[in-house]
Amino acid sequence: MRVPSVGLTRDERRIVEEGYRIAEYMLRNYQDPPSLAVTLRRWFASLRASVLARD
Repeated sequence: MRVPSVGLTRDERRIVEEGYRIAEYMLRNYQDPPSLAVTLRRWFASLRASVLARD
């Protein structure tokens, strides 16, 4: 990720660069939570499986 070089001192650029590195490290395995439709589909599938298992 690029760090802006205009208007910042070298120390400030290093701080920003380190912040970018930390953010990339923290978000490297992040996945968005499933949507409502996916959640409902999974819930109905498990409900259907449990109802069919009773028979």
